Amino acid sequence: MPAVIELELAHQPGLVVYPARLHGAACALLEPPNRDHTAQQKQFSAGPLVDLGGRIGWTLGWLASQQPPPLPTTVRFGQTSSPILAHRIEDSSFATLAATAPAWSAELEAVSPLFFSRNGRDHPLPDPVLILRSALNRWNHHAPSVLTVNDPAAHALLAAVHLADMQGRTVRANVSATMDQLGFIGTVRLALSQKADSPTAILFAALMRFAAIAGLGAQNTHGFGATRLIRLHHHSPATRA
Repeated sequence: MPAVIELELAHQPGLVVYPARLHGAACALLEPPNRDHTAQQKQFSAGPLVDLGGRIGWTLGWLASQQPPPLPTTVRFGQTSSPILAHRIEDSSFATLAATAPAWSAELEAVSPLFFSRNGRDHPLPDPVLILRSALNRWNHHAPSVLTVNDPAAHALLAAVHLADMQGRTVRANVSATMDQLGFIGTVRLALSQKADSPTAILFAALMRFAAIAGLGAQNTHGFGATRLIRLHHHSPATRA
């Protein structure tokens, strides 16, 4: 079932991790050896490595309906192995996510560069429709068939959402020693229109919680688009004083 996996790793001197190496380490952790590692849809997302003051933090998301595989004792980034010192797994089933109380706005934080790929072009801004399409696509790929989102519900949600606020900037992050990627870092507040009904607000809330596991935008298995849900606002605009 969907889960956030938090690892604490031993810091290794001289460790340099580019996105492809991060992706390879995540594949080795969470995919069986015989799986096609080039498949477009993955069962996991991978955030960036974070300096914890002598140790390294790494947060991954597990997206499939089944439980994540057992974790090994070390993570290998290229030729460098880093022991896993501690880990924490916080899971939440698709049914639990789908039963989230309705929310009419949500605050998110893009903690690693967020961008979207559109017809071969990169879009490094937090477009609300692209954000929700990203979450919908991942949800429908991994959720049980009884919980997938049908087209009318998806269309109602996309028609109702708008960008209420954003605070942040675009940054360039290393892809390799010679290439970089432009993406958005910062906070975003998405909101639904007053005409949005309760089922739409429930779907919105569920997808916002799922986005914190699955990430948003492109290259989520390579450290991009890692997302933190700051808060959901459960009061309908029509009922506010």
